[in-house]
Amino acid sequence: MKNLLLLLAFIISITAIAQKKVLTHADYDLWKHASKTEISPDGNLVAISVVTATGAGDGYLEIHNIAKNTKHTFFNGIDPQISADEKYIYFLQKPEYQKLRKEKKKEVDKNEQSKNTFMVYEVATGTIVDSIQRIKSFEASDKRNDFLILEKFKDLKPEKKKDTAAVKEEKTPLKETKRQKKRRLKKEQEELSKKLKELKKEEPEEKKADFTKEDYLIVYQPFSKAKDSIDSFKEYEMPREGTGFIYSREQGKKKKDHGVYYYDLSTRTSTPLIENAWRYKDLAIDKYGKQLAYKVALDSASTDSLKFELYYHKDFKSYTRQLGYGDDNIKKGWKLTEKRKAIFSESGKRLLFYVQPKIAYTIDTTLMDDEIAQVDVWNYKDRMTQPEQKTRFSSLENKSATVVWDTENGTVKFLNDYEMGDTDWDNDLDGTYIIYANNDKYDVARSWEYPWRSDYLVENLKTRSKKFIINKSGSYPIRNPENTHVIYFNFDTQDWHMMNLETQIGKNLTKFLKVSFADEDDDHPALANAHGFGGFDKDGFALVYDKYDVWRLDVNGVLPPENLTKSGRQNKITYRTENLDREHRELATYFNNKLLLTSFDHRTKANSIMTLGANGIEPLYEVSDRNVTAFAKAENSNTLLVRSGNFTDYPDVEYVNTQVKKTLTDINPQQDGFKWGTVELFKWNAYDGVPLEGLIYKPEDFDPKKKYPMIVYFYEKYSERLHDYKSPLPSASTVNFSYLTSNDYIVFVPDIVYKDGHPGQSAYNCIVSGTEAVERLGYVDSNKMALQGQSWGGYQTAYLVTRTNKYAAAMAGAPVSNMTSAYGGIRWGSGLSRAFQYEKTQTRIGKNLWDGLDLYIENSPLFHIPKIETPLLMMHNDADGAVPYYQGIEMFMGMRRLGKPSWLLVYNNEAHNLRKMKNKRDLSVRMMQFFDHYLKGAVQPTWMQEGLSRDKKGKQTGY
Repeated sequence: MKNLLLLLAFIISITAIAQKKVLTHADYDLWKHASKTEISPDGNLVAISVVTATGAGDGYLEIHNIAKNTKHTFFNGIDPQISADEKYIYFLQKPEYQKLRKEKKKEVDKNEQSKNTFMVYEVATGTIVDSIQRIKSFEASDKRNDFLILEKFKDLKPEKKKDTAAVKEEKTPLKETKRQKKRRLKKEQEELSKKLKELKKEEPEEKKADFTKEDYLIVYQPFSKAKDSIDSFKEYEMPREGTGFIYSREQGKKKKDHGVYYYDLSTRTSTPLIENAWRYKDLAIDKYGKQLAYKVALDSASTDSLKFELYYHKDFKSYTRQLGYGDDNIKKGWKLTEKRKAIFSESGKRLLFYVQPKIAYTIDTTLMDDEIAQVDVWNYKDRMTQPEQKTRFSSLENKSATVVWDTENGTVKFLNDYEMGDTDWDNDLDGTYIIYANNDKYDVARSWEYPWRSDYLVENLKTRSKKFIINKSGSYPIRNPENTHVIYFNFDTQDWHMMNLETQIGKNLTKFLKVSFADEDDDHPALANAHGFGGFDKDGFALVYDKYDVWRLDVNGVLPPENLTKSGRQNKITYRTENLDREHRELATYFNNKLLLTSFDHRTKANSIMTLGANGIEPLYEVSDRNVTAFAKAENSNTLLVRSGNFTDYPDVEYVNTQVKKTLTDINPQQDGFKWGTVELFKWNAYDGVPLEGLIYKPEDFDPKKKYPMIVYFYEKYSERLHDYKSPLPSASTVNFSYLTSNDYIVFVPDIVYKDGHPGQSAYNCIVSGTEAVERLGYVDSNKMALQGQSWGGYQTAYLVTRTNKYAAAMAGAPVSNMTSAYGGIRWGSGLSRAFQYEKTQTRIGKNLWDGLDLYIENSPLFHIPKIETPLLMMHNDADGAVPYYQGIEMFMGMRRLGKPSWLLVYNNEAHNLRKMKNKRDLSVRMMQFFDHYLKGAVQPTWMQEGLSRDKKGKQTGY
């Protein structure tokens, strides 16, 4: 009987799986995710905006009231914000997706298309109490709830109604006698005269704003629902606290701006601050809405190069003070930096603004534009290459020295930071010490060295003394909360050091500890970086990591280091702190007066949440088969928002406090109707005997007696992601594991460890050995295996097909094919030389091109193309800012020349990984058509068999 019941249960489960649908490319739009989640300071309210992952389709907003145990859902709600007093929740409601799509398809005028609606949800009643249509965005203070500022699209013009009577009169004019006509004309003349007399009696009125001509602002008061409109606005700035704001108004590009104004909520009136200048910009207001600053260009005589001054008001009723050109506030030969905005310190006691030298260019005014050469001059002494100068042109153009205006004493301090690489202030901008980074001596070497070095200086703003404190550092100094000391990781000693900012006396804090604070598993040719920094605890101690444990360091260098978690290394568990305070990410988070920790178990790969207090480490949310991560904490209560999930369970939002653990969302219930998959940890030894781990993904209805096609995906190390959920989504560059398992593929993801100088051989050692180990399990069809990787994984894919014919097909995204040419290339996204990658970082050659030419050739797929027998699909996009586009071309042209089956997909104006959804969808289809053909025997699509000629581009897909 028992066996019969087991058989019946097995048959039922098999039948249920058989009834599930297989994922297709048309199903991607079904998957959603939480785009924005807010929790109130007391932890009672949670607002979660859920949107489609592809952007195609509709979502919703959930508002949870924990105390009342209620949930309200609103169609297409996005961008929720809980008011400071927790009485309201504001959000935008998007138009229905299909409705907006139809409007775009019909080419409806953009202004007439459906727009977002601003919604006001009242917590007490649980209802929508107000709404305003056609809203672009809104801004509300997180400290006060007096008013909001809404940016509204211009109003639609009312449709003109046809005057049917007039039309009728036109078609059939009335017949009137001369006497009747005379009477009519006399009567019309009398009515006109009467109207003119009435108009003369009336006082002239200000021209009424026409809100159908341009976007405008609405000042909205949630309690009274009062609304004030501001037309022709140009810019506004809202304080975090306060009952007013500053804004400017304009008339048009070639017309004089109206002026700058202060809106006072208490009177609902606007006070002009200035109205007689040509242009205004870069408005600034202090935290409390009192002090104001803005730039003014008085004269329009030279509109191509307006000269701006900086104006300052102690409050909106006080007189204007010029800071930009008066009172010797700017040194002779200097000017205001046009594109950098002044900013008030947290206390409002300082106003920081920026200046730069006036540069006079020698221009031959006798030449016309088409007679002046346009040439980039590269010089081997340049601190930055021309491409890097180009990508950083905006920041270089705005390179500035800082001027500090003391708003209480009316004095200025000019900081000599113009030639510095960076100027670091404390978070509030009110501190005594400023830290400068100077990398003049190291800039050229950044092309091939790593870590990148800088010298650091500290200036005491009270004494104006400036001294070097750290030389040739590869890491940035981190300030303690009191701004008296800094802590930094020293790459050369591989230890954590401190420095007293007042005395400039430092100390190695971890010198005599036996554990390594540098990444002991790092396998790059460069010096290893630190395991990480966990912030400062409530007593101001620095929290740093070794591989497993959290250590507490006294930034004063007096007390000895202390291992807080103690047992991590022994139990193979990695503990890390949480930093959930949005305004102070440098502070470690506490829960119920205990340090909040994450714990990663290296054996189960599960991530749990723990606390550390007087009784040691205690579980708060402990698991063994999933990832649990906290992502938000209520400001004034012991309440967390967490996500809990694994490969089969979507990580929904959960609510956790000292008494309750509650799941709030069910974001992807449709998954239950689809065939999914499972994942397991797999271990083997590489060819050289090194123990390795990897992941094997299997179909949900996996049958060990069957033979499955297998795709091997890789990058570097991946096994720690055992419990990651994989939403079915269009591909930016890689295969989707959920899609593959649903379509009866096995996916194998091996970890890779590297040896300097031999990245290709290292990949072969780990990936191919792992593939063979999986083959020995008996359920993989050895004739139906493929490789897939992107970027670094793309390189390894291209290399592996030169070493083995084991795989039936391979897809390489953005592969480096020729290291000898790539070494001297440019990362066009940053303008940086690529040499440092080969000598010090990911590529791991460890030598320059001339000292290690044999290694560059050994590891370059291009030179070994004659050995390739595996059909190869590549993607390399023409706007790739990481790997030069020509690398994919070199590989393709080599294979084409030797008659090797190969295809190259080039998405236009696309980056290293695809960004445009239409292209992601296209890649997903083509990549799977490629694999389905070689691994499942599917018919070869037209684009593979015949190609897709230029005239068919954008018209036919060739699917």
